[in-house]
Amino acid sequence: MIGAALQFAGSLLAILALIYFAHRLGFSRNAQLEDEDDARERFRLAAGGFEPIAIALDTDGAGAIARDASGRTAVLVPHGAQFVARTLTAEDRVTAADGRLDIRFADPTFELSLAIGKDAECWAT
Repeated sequence: MIGAALQFAGSLLAILALIYFAHRLGFSRNAQLEDEDDARERFRLAAGGFEPIAIALDTDGAGAIARDASGRTAVLVPHGAQFVARTLTAEDRVTAADGRLDIRFADPTFELSLAIGKDAECWAT
């Protein structure tokens, strides 16, 4: 009985230690864009390449939307502590209201809402 209790306590302490170290290493933080240059670089690193000519950032750095010279539009979607760049398709919907841009992808696993202020209407499709 005491052996089982000690084993349980040891396992519990080991799990708590792993959680603590994961948190200290930064695995629990959300993705955050520093500024427009950071967003521009992340768009450039996207698969297939994307050279933005116009960018709008979320006021909290939680995402961004950009347009390239050929008229393609892409967004930076937070995924854990990183960002995923997604090029918008004709099936994706972008609507604007009250300074917010709501992006509903054809793939229902991704949704994004960006607070970009007065320019939100310019990005709606």
